[in-house]
Amino acid sequence: MTSALDSVRPYAYGGQRAATWATAFGLDVRCEIPLSFLEGSTATPTGRTLDVSVQAAAAASSDWPESAELLCEQREPDGNVIFRVEAHPAAGYLISGPKYGAHLLSADGRRLRCLPEGCADDAWQRLLIAQVLPFATLLRGLEVFHASAVVLDGGAVALIGPSGAGKTSVALELCRRGASFLADDVLALESRADELLTHPGSPVAGVDHAEVERLRETDGILPKEIIAVNAREQLMHVPSAPEPVPLAALFFLDRRANGPKRPRFEPAAGAQMLLGATFNFVLATPERLCGLLNVCALAARLRVERIVTGPATDASELGAAIGRRLGS
Repeated sequence: MTSALDSVRPYAYGGQRAATWATAFGLDVRCEIPLSFLEGSTATPTGRTLDVSVQAAAAASSDWPESAELLCEQREPDGNVIFRVEAHPAAGYLISGPKYGAHLLSADGRRLRCLPEGCADDAWQRLLIAQVLPFATLLRGLEVFHASAVVLDGGAVALIGPSGAGKTSVALELCRRGASFLADDVLALESRADELLTHPGSPVAGVDHAEVERLRETDGILPKEIIAVNAREQLMHVPSAPEPVPLAALFFLDRRANGPKRPRFEPAAGAQMLLGATFNFVLATPERLCGLLNVCALAARLRVERIVTGPATDASELGAAIGRRLGS
């Protein structure tokens, strides 16, 4: 059977270099056109190349097999589809959404065909860095946590929690206090020699509007280049770390309506909590699950703590508390 990815071409036309050659989530992304959401990446190449082709033709995904299996589907409260993931043994994976176009990923995670189908660049590239590239990272044998992260004293500090917990805001606050930005919302981890290496993500942060106003009022670090604005957040370029660093600590942000006024730190090395921090369980092959358990076992050896706090505790207080906890 001919794969839907067979039309992807190499990106050195007549000896010319690809327009985008950037490393993010442990992947060296090569694309024939500029990708603004990867622009400015300084991460060191890893040798795991992902060849990307972009085609603007409408309904270009019509060759996707009808026999493909629906793996997952995320919907709005009104029932409208946000995005869905389908799989086929030969064709690979289709990740698509009405607002985000279609993305055809080969089964081995080495080739990607993006079909914006009329969607704006800031829409389809948002799905690219939020879902598609992390999925490709999983296919290449790395693990992915739903976390923001910074580099502090040579180690990665990961911030984990549900949407709205303040992961990005606390990460930016730690950067204001001297840390380096590593990743926003998606953290790629690689098991190597009994330690976990964290890879720089896309040099983009999604900052909600309320946090943008707080940063302006408190003279906090606010990324200057705005890529896109939507109803929930502003997407901004943030200089990111140039190379992978060992994971040093994980903090789970636990905001409670009746939480304490001052952040309270509690041990939290339970397997269930670590498994709950994973990017997704859509890819449930035996190899992936074995790797996931290994990553969680290595993570459990590190500083893993829950930060319990009330809803009024802002990012500056949390950042200061984490800094004191780490002695920096």
